[in-house]
Formats: sequence, C-alpha cells, structure tokens
Amino acid sequence: MLRIFYTLLFLLFSLVAFSQNGEAGKKLWGYKGYAGGMFIHGGYVQSNRFTVIDLQGNEIEQQIEGFTFGLGGKMGVFIHRFFRVGSEGYFSTCNYGTFKNNCRIGWGGVTLDFLYPVKKWIPFAGITVGGGTASHLIFIEKPKSNTKVTPIAHFSNPLCIINPTIGVEFQTSNRISLLLKMDYILNVYKKHNPYPKGLRLYIGLHFYHKK
Repeated sequence: MLRIFYTLLFLLFSLVAFSQNGEAGKKLWGYKGYAGGMFIHGGYVQSNRFTVIDLQGNEIEQQIEGFTFGLGGKMGVFIHRFFRVGSEGYFSTCNYGTFKNNCRIGWGGVTLDFLYPVKKWIPFAGITVGGGTASHLIFIEKPKSNTKVTPIAHFSNPLCIINPTIGVEFQTSNRISLLLKMDYILNVYKKHNPYPKGLRLYIGLHFYHKK
C-alpha cells in the first residue's frame, strides 16, 4: 500500500510541476473554493495477538480479526488546482471472536490531497496526520443466564496516526461528485497490539463550491 502511495505521489508531483511551467504568469495559489461530504466504509482488519486479564485475574489471549464498517466525513479547501487541504473524522467498528467482542476506533486529523483533474475524473493521493482512540469491549465467557453479569475487559488506547490515501472522484455535475477511495491507517504512537490493521474502502458524495 505504501509503495503504491509513494509512486502515485511522485507521479502527481511530476504532473503538477509540468503544468506549472505551462501556466507561468497566472495566479496559481489562493482560495479556490471548498468541498465536503459524508462517506461510508468497510474493510477487513486484523491485529497482532494480545493478552487481557479478566476479573478473576486470568490472562486470556485475544486477536482482532474480521470485517469493519463505519461512517464519517471530510471537508477541504482548494488552494490550487492540484492541492486541497482540510480535515476529516471517522469511526470504524469491528465485532470479532466467539462472544462478539467489539473494537471501535475513532480518528481524525489534518488532510492534504494532491489532485490531477482529467475531464470529469479526478484521481488523487493524500495523507492525513492526526490522532484518535481505540476502544475495546471484550467478553471473556458466554452469559450463563439473564441475571448473571458476564465478566468483561474494557479499555481504551490513544492513537497517533499517519493515514495514506488513494482514490478517484467522478464529477456528476459542477457541484457534486462520487468519491471512491481506500486507506491504511498507520499507528505511530507506540507499540499497540490491540490495534486493527487493514485496508478500508470508502464511498460517498462530495459537494463542491468553487470560486
């Protein structure tokens, strides 16, 4: 994923540099409008193995593995034909294991997108730098009755993320586009085994207001 991202980033920078040479004398930088929208996403994630301790002090090995789904949105400001800066925020939930354990991550941060419009198509590569939280609800055993409380482990960990993204938009009109992208969230805060890793695929509508 990172190799693809850096390759696309290099190609986009090359295209931007070539375009700027042909637009000498024009005002290239400055506010040129904004865009924003809401997106749903899904993917398959997996963590390293980690250990939790139940209420009786027993150590139990766990691993997050399964499909994740979520919702969120982003807002960006165009500062150049080829550049957009902004912010985004999402949550993503994965249920896994025999007793339907739950891992939910929420994250957000500052975004930078490199664009290259080709008629109605806008391929892009971007990156998000920010943070969030991974929350876990782990059921240690199956409930024995409706009146007995099941022992659980419940904890949260902070995330510091770098999130590379690649995608494409298709403009259905001057004000609306259909956006499809995928990302891979990298947690750089510290070693955190209960963190779910994997590709997520996003789809949604982007609403434009260009200057």
